[in-house]
Amino acid sequence: MTTRHVKTQAELDQALADRACTEIAIDSPWGCWLSLASRSSATVRAYGSATVEAHDSATVRAYGSATVRAYGSATVEAYGSATVRAY
Repeated sequence: MTTRHVKTQAELDQALADRACTEIAIDSPWGCWLSLASRSSATVRAYGSATVEAHDSATVRAYGSATVRAYGSATVEAYGSATVRAY
């Protein structure tokens, strides 16, 4: 399994486009929202103070103090003190 660590939207988009990348770890600064739509079969994990928006049928696992906003059919698993808002 290949894990790519990302902090910006550009890095996330590149990791999603990379077919060799099977797991993406998001550790962006607090308040830097990254947007994820289901474009890949990659597993996306949000750590620390990461803030992520999940759209379509995207799946995100949130850990620590990460915050995830889920829209549509997005799936979010939350652990620790992670926050999820579903719309």
